[in-house]
Amino acid sequence: MKGFKGTPGPWVTSKTDRSIGPISRDDDQSYGMILPCAWVEFDVDEGIQQANASLIAAAPDLLEALQEIVKMLDDAGCEAATVKAHSVISKALGEE
Repeated sequence: MKGFKGTPGPWVTSKTDRSIGPISRDDDQSYGMILPCAWVEFDVDEGIQQANASLIAAAPDLLEALQEIVKMLDDAGCEAATVKAHSVISKALGEE
């Protein structure tokens, strides 16, 4: 199973500036600070922006969970049920 090569998590979202990324506790940041990898900047409702940010922050964990489920199904002989999942995983890993 190929692993995610992007910025490791856990990822979090900031409610103040809508940044998304991992937390760093370097440089004596006792509460940690977000190292922004992305910002959600759209002229839409704040609730929608936060929902988008939360989904992006969860993406690495979602990929890992999907890979584990696909492996279990493939090992059980259910490859036909995982065709689309294999495609999505390849897309997430930059192979498509």
